[in-house]
Amino acid sequence: MDYLDEMEQFARANKIPVILRDTRAFLENLCKTEQPQNILEIGMAIGYSGSCMLRSCDAHLTCCEASLPNIALARENFEKLGLANRVSIVTGDCLRTLPTLRGRTFDLIFLDGPKGLYLEILDLLLPLLDKHGVLIADNVLFRGMVEDGQPILEPRFVHTVEVMRQFIDRLQHDKRFITKVHHIGDGLCEVRYRG
Repeated sequence: MDYLDEMEQFARANKIPVILRDTRAFLENLCKTEQPQNILEIGMAIGYSGSCMLRSCDAHLTCCEASLPNIALARENFEKLGLANRVSIVTGDCLRTLPTLRGRTFDLIFLDGPKGLYLEILDLLLPLLDKHGVLIADNVLFRGMVEDGQPILEPRFVHTVEVMRQFIDRLQHDKRFITKVHHIGDGLCEVRYRG
Protein backbone atom coordinates (compact mmCIF):
# COMPACT_ATOMS: atom_id res chain seq x y z
CA MET A 1 0.00 0.00 0.00
CA ASP A 2 1.27 3.46 -0.91
CA TYR A 3 2.00 5.73 2.04
CA LEU A 4 -0.53 8.27 0.75
CA ASP A 5 -3.20 5.58 1.04
CA GLU A 6 -2.10 4.93 4.62
CA MET A 7 -2.40 8.66 5.35
CA GLU A 8 -5.90 8.69 3.90
CA GLN A 9 -6.94 5.68 5.99
CA PHE A 10 -5.51 7.25 9.14
CA ALA A 11 -7.37 10.51 8.48
CA ARG A 12 -10.70 8.77 7.87
CA ALA A 13 -10.28 6.57 10.97
CA ASN A 14 -9.52 9.63 13.09
CA LYS A 15 -12.19 11.89 11.56
CA ILE A 16 -9.62 14.30 10.13
CA PRO A 17 -11.07 15.84 6.96
CA VAL A 18 -8.99 15.17 3.85
CA ILE A 19 -9.79 15.52 0.16
CA LEU A 20 -11.84 12.87 -1.61
CA ARG A 21 -10.29 10.50 -4.17
CA ASP A 22 -11.60 12.30 -7.26
CA THR A 23 -10.42 15.64 -5.84
CA ARG A 24 -7.01 14.06 -5.33
CA ALA A 25 -6.97 12.90 -8.97
CA PHE A 26 -7.96 16.40 -10.14
CA LEU A 27 -5.18 18.08 -8.14
CA GLU A 28 -2.56 15.54 -9.20
CA ASN A 29 -3.49 15.96 -12.85
CA LEU A 30 -3.49 19.76 -12.51
CA CYS A 31 0.00 19.70 -10.97
CA LYS A 32 1.33 17.30 -13.61
CA THR A 33 -0.10 19.45 -16.42
CA GLU A 34 0.70 22.94 -15.13
CA GLN A 35 3.89 22.22 -13.15
CA PRO A 36 3.45 25.03 -10.61
CA GLN A 37 6.56 26.32 -8.86
CA ASN A 38 4.94 27.83 -5.75
CA ILE A 39 1.83 26.33 -4.16
CA LEU A 40 -0.11 27.83 -1.26
CA GLU A 41 -2.46 25.59 0.69
CA ILE A 42 -4.98 26.86 3.23
CA GLY A 43 -5.96 24.04 5.58
CA MET A 44 -3.15 21.50 5.46
CA ALA A 45 -4.58 19.03 8.02
CA ILE A 46 -2.08 16.12 8.12
CA GLY A 47 -0.41 16.99 4.81
CA TYR A 48 -2.36 14.57 2.60
CA SER A 49 -3.45 16.93 -0.18
CA GLY A 50 -0.14 18.80 -0.03
CA SER A 51 1.75 15.52 -0.47
CA CYS A 52 -0.46 14.54 -3.40
CA MET A 53 0.35 17.83 -5.12
CA LEU A 54 4.07 17.76 -4.36
CA ARG A 55 4.45 14.22 -5.69
CA SER A 56 2.99 15.45 -9.00
CA CYS A 57 5.32 18.43 -9.59
CA ASP A 58 8.56 20.04 -8.39
CA ALA A 59 6.93 22.92 -6.54
CA HIS A 60 7.59 24.39 -3.12
CA LEU A 61 4.52 24.22 -0.86
CA THR A 62 3.60 26.86 1.71
CA CYS A 63 0.87 25.65 4.09
CA CYS A 64 -1.31 27.61 6.49
CA GLU A 65 -2.63 25.50 9.36
CA ALA A 66 -3.97 26.37 12.82
CA SER A 67 -4.07 22.91 14.45
CA LEU A 68 -0.82 22.11 16.27
CA PRO A 69 -1.55 18.34 16.45
CA ASN A 70 -2.20 18.32 12.70
CA ILE A 71 1.01 20.24 12.05
CA ALA A 72 3.00 17.67 14.03
CA LEU A 73 1.44 14.81 12.02
CA ALA A 74 1.96 16.65 8.73
CA ARG A 75 5.65 17.27 9.46
CA GLU A 76 6.08 13.56 10.18
CA ASN A 77 4.25 12.63 6.96
CA PHE A 78 6.23 15.04 4.78
CA GLU A 79 9.42 13.64 6.30
CA LYS A 80 8.41 10.02 5.59
CA LEU A 81 7.60 10.92 1.98
CA GLY A 82 10.91 12.77 1.52
CA LEU A 83 9.10 16.06 0.89
CA ALA A 84 9.98 18.02 4.03
CA ASN A 85 12.63 20.17 2.32
CA ARG A 86 9.96 21.45 -0.11
CA VAL A 87 7.45 22.53 2.53
CA SER A 88 7.09 25.68 4.66
CA ILE A 89 4.40 25.71 7.33
CA VAL A 90 2.80 28.95 8.53
CA THR A 91 1.24 28.27 11.93
CA GLY A 92 -1.94 29.99 13.06
CA ASP A 93 -5.34 31.20 11.93
CA CYS A 94 -5.18 31.99 8.21
CA LEU A 95 -6.99 35.33 8.61
CA ARG A 96 -4.04 36.39 10.78
CA THR A 97 -1.22 34.67 8.93
CA LEU A 98 -2.11 35.30 5.26
CA PRO A 99 -1.29 39.03 5.49
CA THR A 100 2.29 38.02 6.40
CA LEU A 101 2.64 36.57 2.88
CA ARG A 102 1.99 39.95 1.18
CA GLY A 103 4.37 40.60 -1.66
CA ARG A 104 4.62 36.93 -2.62
CA THR A 105 2.67 35.24 -5.41
CA PHE A 106 1.68 31.64 -5.97
CA ASP A 107 0.86 29.93 -9.24
CA LEU A 108 -1.42 27.42 -7.49
CA ILE A 109 -3.52 28.18 -4.43
CA PHE A 110 -5.57 25.39 -2.86
CA LEU A 111 -8.24 26.66 -0.46
CA ASP A 112 -9.51 23.97 1.89
CA GLY A 113 -9.73 25.88 5.16
CA PRO A 114 -12.67 26.91 7.36
CA LYS A 115 -15.70 26.83 5.06
CA GLY A 116 -17.63 29.58 6.84
CA LEU A 117 -14.72 31.98 6.25
CA TYR A 118 -14.22 31.48 2.51
CA LEU A 119 -15.36 35.01 1.62
CA GLU A 120 -13.00 36.64 4.13
CA ILE A 121 -10.14 34.37 3.09
CA LEU A 122 -10.77 35.15 -0.58
CA ASP A 123 -9.98 38.84 -0.03
CA LEU A 124 -6.59 37.84 1.37
CA LEU A 125 -5.85 35.22 -1.29
CA LEU A 126 -6.56 37.08 -4.52
CA PRO A 127 -3.60 39.47 -4.16
CA LEU A 128 -1.37 36.37 -3.72
CA LEU A 129 -2.54 34.69 -6.94
CA ASP A 130 -0.08 34.99 -9.81
CA LYS A 131 -1.60 36.48 -12.98
CA HIS A 132 -1.03 33.15 -14.73
CA GLY A 133 -1.96 31.04 -11.72
CA VAL A 134 -5.03 29.14 -10.61
CA LEU A 135 -7.04 29.12 -7.39
CA ILE A 136 -8.83 25.90 -6.51
CA ALA A 137 -11.38 26.00 -3.68
CA ASP A 138 -12.69 22.71 -2.26
CA ASN A 139 -16.14 21.86 -0.85
CA VAL A 140 -17.91 24.70 -2.67
CA LEU A 141 -21.03 22.60 -3.31
CA PHE A 142 -21.02 21.57 0.36
CA ARG A 143 -22.74 18.19 0.50
CA GLY A 144 -24.94 19.07 -2.46
CA MET A 145 -26.74 21.86 -0.61
CA VAL A 146 -25.26 24.91 -2.39
CA GLU A 147 -26.90 24.62 -5.80
CA ASP A 148 -30.22 26.36 -6.42
CA GLY A 149 -33.27 24.57 -5.12
CA GLN A 150 -31.37 22.13 -2.92
CA PRO A 151 -32.64 21.80 0.66
CA ILE A 152 -30.34 22.63 3.56
CA LEU A 153 -30.38 19.45 5.57
CA GLU A 154 -29.52 20.83 9.00
CA PRO A 155 -29.82 24.32 10.54
CA ARG A 156 -26.12 24.27 11.49
CA PHE A 157 -25.22 24.26 7.78
CA VAL A 158 -27.20 27.38 6.84
CA HIS A 159 -24.31 29.81 7.33
CA THR A 160 -21.77 27.67 5.46
CA VAL A 161 -24.12 27.09 2.52
CA GLU A 162 -24.86 30.82 2.29
CA VAL A 163 -21.14 31.66 2.38
CA MET A 164 -20.44 29.16 -0.41
CA ARG A 165 -23.25 30.58 -2.54
CA GLN A 166 -21.90 34.11 -2.08
CA PHE A 167 -18.32 32.92 -2.72
CA ILE A 168 -19.23 31.36 -6.08
CA ASP A 169 -21.51 34.25 -7.06
CA ARG A 170 -18.89 36.86 -6.29
CA LEU A 171 -16.22 35.11 -8.36
CA GLN A 172 -18.56 34.40 -11.27
CA HIS A 173 -19.54 38.09 -11.43
CA ASP A 174 -15.99 39.42 -11.09
CA LYS A 175 -14.95 40.35 -14.64
CA ARG A 176 -11.27 39.84 -13.81
CA PHE A 177 -11.72 36.08 -13.56
CA ILE A 178 -12.89 33.01 -15.40
CA THR A 179 -14.58 30.83 -12.79
CA LYS A 180 -15.71 27.24 -13.25
CA VAL A 181 -17.46 25.01 -10.73
CA HIS A 182 -16.62 21.34 -11.16
CA HIS A 183 -18.86 18.57 -9.84
CA ILE A 184 -15.85 16.74 -8.46
CA GLY A 185 -15.68 15.54 -4.88
CA ASP A 186 -17.67 17.97 -2.77
CA GLY A 187 -17.42 20.62 -5.50
CA LEU A 188 -14.30 22.39 -6.76
CA CYS A 189 -14.18 26.02 -7.86
CA GLU A 190 -11.44 26.83 -10.38
CA VAL A 191 -10.51 30.50 -10.71
CA ARG A 192 -8.11 32.06 -13.23
CA TYR A 193 -7.41 35.61 -14.35
CA ARG A 194 -8.79 36.45 -17.80
CA GLY A 195 -6.32 36.87 -20.66
